[in-house]
Amino acid sequence: MKISLALFLIILVVTAIGIRVWTFTSVNSILPLNGLYVDEKTYTISPFVPGTDGLSRPPGMFIMAMITNAAEDPLHSRMVISLLSLLPAIALLFAFRKQRSSWVYICCTGLALSPFFILSGIQFLPAVPAAAFLSFSMLLAKRRKFLLAGFLAGAAVLFRAELLLIPAVLFFFSFQSRLREWSRFTAGAVMAILPVIILNISAGAGPVIAVNGAENIWLGTDWQLLSTPPGTEFEELVALGDRGSGGDSEFLQRAISTIKSSPITWSGMGVRKILAFFTLPGPGRNLETGWLLKKTFLILMLPLSLIAMSLGSARCFDKNRVFWHDLAVSIILAGVITAFVFFPSARFRLTAIPAFWFLSASVYPDRKHIRYAGFAALVIILISLFVTYPGMVRPGLTSTLAAEYMIESGNPVGALDELDYAESRGFYGADYHNLRGVSYSLLGYPGEGLKQFERAIDIAPESPTLWKNYAVSLWTNGKFNESVQAARRAVNLNPLLRDQLEPILVHAENIR
Repeated sequence: MKISLALFLIILVVTAIGIRVWTFTSVNSILPLNGLYVDEKTYTISPFVPGTDGLSRPPGMFIMAMITNAAEDPLHSRMVISLLSLLPAIALLFAFRKQRSSWVYICCTGLALSPFFILSGIQFLPAVPAAAFLSFSMLLAKRRKFLLAGFLAGAAVLFRAELLLIPAVLFFFSFQSRLREWSRFTAGAVMAILPVIILNISAGAGPVIAVNGAENIWLGTDWQLLSTPPGTEFEELVALGDRGSGGDSEFLQRAISTIKSSPITWSGMGVRKILAFFTLPGPGRNLETGWLLKKTFLILMLPLSLIAMSLGSARCFDKNRVFWHDLAVSIILAGVITAFVFFPSARFRLTAIPAFWFLSASVYPDRKHIRYAGFAALVIILISLFVTYPGMVRPGLTSTLAAEYMIESGNPVGALDELDYAESRGFYGADYHNLRGVSYSLLGYPGEGLKQFERAIDIAPESPTLWKNYAVSLWTNGKFNESVQAARRAVNLNPLLRDQLEPILVHAENIR
């Protein structure tokens, strides 16, 4: 019995929302979703590049942060993102609605229940909105509305700047026979991107869409950078070689210097990162993707991603292609290039997942496709089992982030419990001791807090945040002269900390 399109859509949306609600509840008990973490915080601070009126990274997220009031109500913003994570499946359904085959319905269900989309839907990050725009871009390209398709792809770039690679890659598929379609598509993308570039140039921010591109290129040149979790140790690495945080041009110089010094090593590293791009569940830089999938049992849906990536990869090599097919392949290749140049991440790969599903849905698998897809699945499984790189998995990072939230929420006891759990899972380092030091200090144990800060500084002696906390702890423990020295050290490393440490520094001047 054939099911109507409307009925299928209702059942799909209700089921997908139900699973997302369940995931919200499960994750909230592990990592409170009413807080903001790591990169999420940067999207709510300011929409402008410091010192200019130019839009900062990425402009689309700042607009979304303002619309959803993410700074004051993170939970509401996460709900909006979670609903947006359903849009790629809806775009897929309408792209192939005329086929009305059970296979199309299966593919739509697989995309709607993708564990990566469900998990990314609880994060206030740009991957989901970018993937939604790209999905509708493929839908419009399939309907031969190339200008609008390009405009939506350009809108996706405003969330994830590396997607600028898509028109460049697409050109190589189009220059022989589909140059007119490519021109219209690219013109549409320019229409979405150009106003932001003009605004940033006129504001003195430079011809940029995102201001952290050079930093990400630099991160991708060193395993130590990729293996260090965000926090005080990473802060030390970023400031290495100067007395403050690195600027965009400085990061680019660091990256170029590293690549020039050993291009073969860098290329080999890039190949390894490409392989990691295809691993399942895949690497996560700021979140324990695989562990959270297991804790929420979304890991049971991982075969859906394997099916999509296998069938989609097999379809990439078809000879008889049309423009939308080339667009889907270009989206995947843009993700692969991003992994090579920057670094692989499950959330970065999210923008390519709809392209795999679009390619899978475009034809009912025959014996040839199943054979090719089977080979691709075997390769992906082998890569997933045997390919790793430093920092690909950071056991205990989720609990450390939860501890930071507990401290910000005034619950140092809960923070210590989370840190104990993080330690039991293998987390260690300066961030661990720094958070313990803050927790003990808040609980009224300044002596124990001081010991923790000292241990943290032994690990990351160039972290300005650690020296700031150490200075305050020394002051609390009555070691005023040492506190002044530590405060000066913190300001020397980061002049922006002067205002926070002004009481200690003023005291030193008054003594004189």
